[in-house]
Amino acid sequence: MTYVIPVTEGRKNFLNLVDRVDEDYTRIDFTKKGIVKASLISPDYLDELEETIYSLTHSMDDIRQGKKDILEGRYVTLEEFLKREYARQKLLSSKKRKQKRS
Repeated sequence: MTYVIPVTEGRKNFLNLVDRVDEDYTRIDFTKKGIVKASLISPDYLDELEETIYSLTHSMDDIRQGKKDILEGRYVTLEEFLKREYARQKLLSSKKRKQKRS
């Protein structure tokens, strides 16, 4: 949840607000003349945001390629995949049995 409070109120209650952000995993926006000028968040939340940004930034090429592959029909349905996987497992299992007999 995000709380929005004036900077003057934040100044008076800063230590309590720091505790709230840390304990409740919340965000506090500070306003000056009704406009948000700063935010207070926990370091854990900031780390998660940075990791998400990094992951998305470094995944966009793959996401675009995936969309292109789907549009061009280069994909396997779950049903097809499971059918192939079952056949592969069956083949591996029979090979192992033959090796044990030898």
